[in-house]
Amino acid sequence: MDFVTLVSSIIATSENDGSEFVGALPDMIQRAQDRMMNDLDDQGLVTYFSVIVSNNTAKVSVPSGGEIIKTFSVEHADGSRTQLKHRPYEYLLDYWPVSASTGTPIYYGFKTNTEIRVAPTPSAVDLNGEIGLIAQISAITTDNPTNYFTIHCENALFYASMIEASLFMKSFNTVPQWSQEYSTEIDRLRNRARRSRQDDMQTNFSPAGGPNTLVKGSD
Repeated sequence: MDFVTLVSSIIATSENDGSEFVGALPDMIQRAQDRMMNDLDDQGLVTYFSVIVSNNTAKVSVPSGGEIIKTFSVEHADGSRTQLKHRPYEYLLDYWPVSASTGTPIYYGFKTNTEIRVAPTPSAVDLNGEIGLIAQISAITTDNPTNYFTIHCENALFYASMIEASLFMKSFNTVPQWSQEYSTEIDRLRNRARRSRQDDMQTNFSPAGGPNTLVKGSD
């Protein structure tokens, strides 16, 4: 699927080729993409950015376009790498109240949606860091006809677009139908994402932390 194919499918399914409707389709498709960005947890949406964690500086800027930060690691002079643990900003203040003091970073947290704080504040030399995040996917247009959604999630994108098209046409009786189709497809994609993260050689662990309560073979 590409932009032209998606637009044609929406027009054909809606049986509406009016100029007002066609002119609004790019906005509908963008809203459909935004809906999917919020609903999906897919490894294919993760992008990695290299950053510098400057010595004697506790702040790092969130890479442009970053929606959700998933991982943050730093590389040390000996080549080893530490995966920083995510903690609330208030925890960082309690743990490392004097930012002028320095050490080896262990934690990171968000002060704002554009600024990350690390603790302890790095010492001695700048550290190379890597941030794994979910970034906003560029909208598909005639000039940018494909993206991750059109290639790997085309059914969900179509159904989400039809929800927006139904709302635009005030065809409220068809919204539940398209919403159900969309929800079913999103569940399939979530299951695919879960399977891509599963190691079949290990027993699943409880995401709540603490003692493992999930037993292989149990209901």
